[in-house]
Amino acid sequence: MAEESITIGKDAIYSIVIVLLAGLLVVSIFTQGFGIVKAECPDGVNATECPETPQADTNSGENNTETSEPELPQLTVEFGSYPPLGDESAPVAMVEFTEFQCPYCARHYSQTEAQLKINYIDSGKLKLYFRDYPLPPQYHPQAGIAAIAGRCANDQGKFWEMHDKLFDTRELWSGNSEADSLFKEYAIELGLDNETFSSCYDNQSHAEEIVADLEAGQSYGVGGTPASFLIIPKSKVDAQSFESACDSLNEEYKYQDSYTGEWVYPFVLHEDANDYTILVSGAYPYTVFDAFLSEVNY
Repeated sequence: MAEESITIGKDAIYSIVIVLLAGLLVVSIFTQGFGIVKAECPDGVNATECPETPQADTNSGENNTETSEPELPQLTVEFGSYPPLGDESAPVAMVEFTEFQCPYCARHYSQTEAQLKINYIDSGKLKLYFRDYPLPPQYHPQAGIAAIAGRCANDQGKFWEMHDKLFDTRELWSGNSEADSLFKEYAIELGLDNETFSSCYDNQSHAEEIVADLEAGQSYGVGGTPASFLIIPKSKVDAQSFESACDSLNEEYKYQDSYTGEWVYPFVLHEDANDYTILVSGAYPYTVFDAFLSEVNY
């Protein structure tokens, strides 16, 4: 059985992962990977951080009838510990919380990410960061060990090569009880030191980093995979035009929640002192990302 290949010597990482994500990721499964987090506030924002309604000016003794634009929810997303795909000095960053067994993540890789690489990454405009967000084994049995394989390849400077190999061969190892052997074969094919990789893989090295990524994603409002954060310097865009682009996309892609009947707007715009950060929850087409990225003055 596929799950048996994971539980042998691998309980440590999954016992932690299941506790962290059991409730959260059930929602992800039933929304088919589009990771919508139902909350009063936008994704990844605590209730105490939501914009407040402007108040009267108590110092003037009169009610202030002027209203100001509400502030955007505050969010700063860290890049994680993997090296970027693309030029590290690229002005725009994209942080993906994803996993190798998820079919929607595979589609995002083969379609959206492939076009982003051609049009933005290879030209030095965008850098891409990967962060691990594997579902627990009762949903995706090989997701956790695939994450370990990626981490062990990264130790030898071949993360992105293993990243591509795992996605390109997903149909071979997904649900396969012999996935362990396949991953070790991939390491040999990529020119990695076999003994070093096997030791790292068998000892479940880097489990703590994977859990750290899971916890970070949860704190940012990730509810399923893939979830992408576009991080764009405020100095590179016109604020009004950029927010209008976000509003336009939300209007185009909004959908009605089948349980609550409420309208869901899938693109959540955040900010911090220096950047705008857009959370894109789900495997949306390249045109969505291009609509945001085309607003940037590179």
